[in-house]
Amino acid sequence: MIDTENWLENMIADDNLGLLNVKKRNSVPTEDEQLVSKFNEINEFFSKNGREPESNMANISEYMLASRLKAIRENHDQYMALADYDEFNLLPEHQEG
Repeated sequence: MIDTENWLENMIADDNLGLLNVKKRNSVPTEDEQLVSKFNEINEFFSKNGREPESNMANISEYMLASRLKAIRENHDQYMALADYDEFNLLPEHQEG
């Protein structure tokens, strides 16, 4: 007779092949992690090109990086949060706001 109250526990206990062992997937990046990742793309651009990205519509990916950098510079909270990641001094002087 099947023990219906403990069927799940029994199934897990009898999982000789480890089919029920599920690795926890990484959760969705936090807003801060996304911000750092996007700023690191700007750092990578500067590292490769030796200059800031420009608002050049002929190169849409560079244009997007330039727009992102401009938006970060205009947002005190964002540029303060990114101060430790500013490898090339791309952000305004870090001031108390």
